[in-house]
Amino acid sequence: MLCEINNEEDEGNLSISALDLPVSADGTELVLAFEALTSKKILSGRPVTFISPSASGKSIVSLGEMAAAASKNSGSGGSSSSSTELTRIVKGWIPVASGAVSGASESALKQYADIPILALYGDEDEMGKKVTQILVASNGAKGVELEGRHPVYLDSPEEFVQEVMQYLDEEDL
Repeated sequence: MLCEINNEEDEGNLSISALDLPVSADGTELVLAFEALTSKKILSGRPVTFISPSASGKSIVSLGEMAAAASKNSGSGGSSSSSTELTRIVKGWIPVASGAVSGASESALKQYADIPILALYGDEDEMGKKVTQILVASNGAKGVELEGRHPVYLDSPEEFVQEVMQYLDEEDL
């Protein structure tokens, strides 16, 4: 656990954990990591908001691809086990210049239609800008440009945290 905030203002409702999956990780591995952290009582088991910088977004996008494939295979257009997995663990998504979005299918991105998305990128990061534009257009994400390069959270850390905290509050995440 990276940090836990339990004060009167947050009423103990905000907990921040860092999870660093390998670049090769997919949606299945994300679900397994979530379940492992839940079983160890690090996470409550309730859906969480994922902040996925750069390549870390691959596992979140993969989970959307899995849900889209399961929905297509079920033919009913109704709830599938993979889309249930997605909503079981993902409450919100904050991709930070996540390149995996540019390769995601439209049907995968549609799996996030009811999940709040804040897409952040640095003003010197063309790929991050492109990814943010995709998410704004396909999912109605809130896109925010901060001063900085690809790892904008390192270049503008105070502004980054301010945007994230404001969004979490606005969306009641």
